[in-house]
Amino acid sequence: MKKIAAAAVVMAVIVGSIGFSAQAENKVQGNSGGVQPQSSTVYVEIDDDIRADVWKNVKISTEEAKKRALAAQPGTIREIELEWEHGLLLYKVEIKTLAKKVDVYVDATTGETWRENDPQHRQKVVKISLEEAKKIALNKVPGTIVKAKLDEDDGQYIYEVEMRTSQWAEVEMDISATTGAILDVDWDD
Repeated sequence: MKKIAAAAVVMAVIVGSIGFSAQAENKVQGNSGGVQPQSSTVYVEIDDDIRADVWKNVKISTEEAKKRALAAQPGTIREIELEWEHGLLLYKVEIKTLAKKVDVYVDATTGETWRENDPQHRQKVVKISLEEAKKIALNKVPGTIVKAKLDEDDGQYIYEVEMRTSQWAEVEMDISATTGAILDVDWDD
């Protein structure tokens, strides 16, 4: 019984000292609310398939991209990436708000800024209708459309088209909703 009581006292001392050191750390950092402040240093992750000739097109600095992103969506920047996707050079900025995570995109060449699923941006950049995307897919691979939908993928709008050929082969195709270009064709085995 004495061993159990001694163990309980040791555990109480350990738990108490952990709680005390956490409170002391909050006070040293000037934080009484129990939420740890985020370091202001956020490193930029750079897409490794950005070619050297593309680098010369970067006109917006990382600091400017951060400012523009926070103007579009107030919060705390958690992550920032410079990506080269389908001919666009974009900063993807992940911002944490009190309620959720929001991705904000900043065009690294023009500075245009928009939030994920922004209806005004969608209306501006989507130039190809769903019916046109289906025709483009069928011209590339004859068959039957199983499913087709508009999707936002890393700040760009893409039609994802699933097809089946007359030989029952399954094909998935990504088509740019801006240009109508076929971005990817994936044949299922």
